[in-house]
Amino acid sequence: MEEISYMNQTVPIIVQCSGCGAKNRIPDSKIGESAKCGKCGLPLKTAPDPSQKGQVFNLRCTSCGAKNRIPADRASGAVRCGKCKAPLDTGVLSNGRPVMVSDGNFEQTVLRSPLPVLVYCWSANCPTCRMTGPMIDQFAVESKGRVRVGKVNVEANPNFAARYNVLGVPFLFIFDNGQLKESLPGAIPKHDLMLKMARYI
Repeated sequence: MEEISYMNQTVPIIVQCSGCGAKNRIPDSKIGESAKCGKCGLPLKTAPDPSQKGQVFNLRCTSCGAKNRIPADRASGAVRCGKCKAPLDTGVLSNGRPVMVSDGNFEQTVLRSPLPVLVYCWSANCPTCRMTGPMIDQFAVESKGRVRVGKVNVEANPNFAARYNVLGVPFLFIFDNGQLKESLPGAIPKHDLMLKMARYI
């Protein structure tokens, strides 16, 4: 798949006011400078997060499938795909918590995700799951902006369990670009998970 870079420095970013919720267009030349909301006058945060300085995220367009390279200082703004110009879902780049996957939202949350997805299958009656669950939460924090982590309770979502033949938990799946890439039964050390996910980032 062609990789497209989004590096047009003349396009303004969109910053939402934390006070009134209004969206403000901030010229690229003003990023990092003081700015106020055009509606309520409150100061806007236009400076990039110092901890993300120099980082570049790979975000897949859910319309055409192209990968876009998004600099961290552009990730909070309105960004369009460099190939088909469709809006990109940059909101996933700031979420460092697992999302709850269900039979109802599986298509949108996993198969149409702009990031590779690690799906963790668990059940309330599984002792091993109670031990590995916190590790999965930590993995989600450490891979924020690069991997989407989803959790699915197989007892509450039998359609998912049947579709992917989940016969025991914990069980892990890796999805990328709407396709199942790997099936990983049992508890997997966090370091090994990072190595496996690195192939798809």
